[in-house]
Amino acid sequence: MLPIDRDILRLAVPALGALVAEPLFLLTDTALVGHLGADPLAGLGVASAILQTAVGLLIFLAYATTPAVARRLGGGDRPGAIKAGIDGMWLALGIGVVLALLAWPAAGPLVQLFGSTAAVSDEATTYLTISLIGLPGMLVVIAATGLLRGLQDTRTPLIVAVAGFAANAALNAVLIYGAGWGIAGSAAGTVVAQWAMARSTS
Repeated sequence: MLPIDRDILRLAVPALGALVAEPLFLLTDTALVGHLGADPLAGLGVASAILQTAVGLLIFLAYATTPAVARRLGGGDRPGAIKAGIDGMWLALGIGVVLALLAWPAAGPLVQLFGSTAAVSDEATTYLTISLIGLPGMLVVIAATGLLRGLQDTRTPLIVAVAGFAANAALNAVLIYGAGWGIAGSAAGTVVAQWAMARSTS
């Protein structure tokens, strides 16, 4: 195997693992909330559709940061590369805070667009309003992933993603069932995990 092939595998395999680990957040929430009944599960589906759309539209925070960092790193300017990545993380934090503040009062109307029953809409609004607290943290993680990939470090995002998934699962179980918070516990557990991930990658 050529050295370049080994380098590609070294970068690609952990990156693929991180991409697989991230959707496990939603799968974990779905599995745990599903035991609460049809209305909470449907509410989770509605709220998750809104959140995943927002995050998907902002994925450029990773894809724009990675080449900006890589160009500077390739030019021998590692401090400049790190600075470019940190700038991307600050941008992500700012966008996340503004978006969360704007979306907070609009959570109910956004959920209503799905035409769900009143019970489902209530569950979805609860999950969405709490989850918005974690949105800035999630965007910081996305930008930090771009920084680390630009520095040719795909292992750290994988470790953070796996640890975040484990923390999310544990917190959800405790808050949903142990504390009796229902769907609010699922959202709160995910928010804590997201901010912990953001801190780990900062």
